[in-house]
Amino acid sequence: MGALVGNYLIVLATRFGQGWNRFWYTPSDPYPLGVMRIALGLLLLYLHATYTFDLVAFFGPNGLIPTELVETMRSRVTFNPTYLSYLYAFQDPTALYVVHAIGAIILVLFTIGFKSRWTCVLALLVSLAYYHRAPFLTSGVEQMSCMMLFYMCFGPCGATLSVDRWLALRRAENDPIFARKLEQQSTSIGATISIRLIQVHLSIIYLVMGVAKLSGPAVVTGTGDWVNPWHAGHAVWLLAARPESPWFDLTWMAHSPYIFQGWTMAIMVFEIAFGVFIWNRLARPLLLLFAIPMWCSLALISGTAPFCVAMLIAGLAFFSRDMLTEFSPAEGRLETAPAASG
Repeated sequence: MGALVGNYLIVLATRFGQGWNRFWYTPSDPYPLGVMRIALGLLLLYLHATYTFDLVAFFGPNGLIPTELVETMRSRVTFNPTYLSYLYAFQDPTALYVVHAIGAIILVLFTIGFKSRWTCVLALLVSLAYYHRAPFLTSGVEQMSCMMLFYMCFGPCGATLSVDRWLALRRAENDPIFARKLEQQSTSIGATISIRLIQVHLSIIYLVMGVAKLSGPAVVTGTGDWVNPWHAGHAVWLLAARPESPWFDLTWMAHSPYIFQGWTMAIMVFEIAFGVFIWNRLARPLLLLFAIPMWCSLALISGTAPFCVAMLIAGLAFFSRDMLTEFSPAEGRLETAPAASG
């Protein structure tokens, strides 16, 4: 009996280790990171540009958010890395615009993939500088963007669809040794680690969002009852009925309760299903496809379009070149049932 248990534990540890290594350390194509870099870079440039016209009004010496106010609102801790921001050192309006322009240049270089190993780290520092300087001006989109930027620092995000790649190919034309080396680097363990970290983090975010809706706080209704709006199917209506939230007038849904109730349930079910079934290869394409109308509809009713775009960009981590050919008959990967003999 002891030998049986010992052999089982050995097999369990061996197979778990093999699966762990295969999941995290199998070299993969960095193409998804290249696509994500471009999409995320454009989103970051948009967010960066939104500060431009109010830069001095927010962060200037007589601005709405002086350094003393931020320090007062922070907890009384002598040192906390989440408070670090180079913007604290610049109070003069001219200096603020100079560092703001330098930050924009860094984000452009990151987007086009020039010296991406360095510009990815610098882009993260630029994004965190604004997030730490005025956290009450930010929202979930900054958190999602910084999460993706941080994980992309571990992988070759500029190995494809980038200026770095174009320069490497030009060098390879005149350097056969470098050309062979470049060909051997078509896949990367760093790309796998970076993509996997984003995938795991994103699936947890989806699952937590869905579970939070199930266990969320109750609100009082017009009849005086306390109910969870997601349980009752009223959450979408509560978002759409706020005049400052939706892009369009959606109050007509008040006469069609089945629409917003079904819409509410669909959002909650999708978020939980994404967190669980995204790891299934057959379910993955459907979930990624349904994510597009789901987040577009949320942007429509909530007005939080940048956050919805950030969630769609994070979902690109689950795309790959293989997904385009995995179900292609030309690749011979589809299993067809044998024809019945007559």
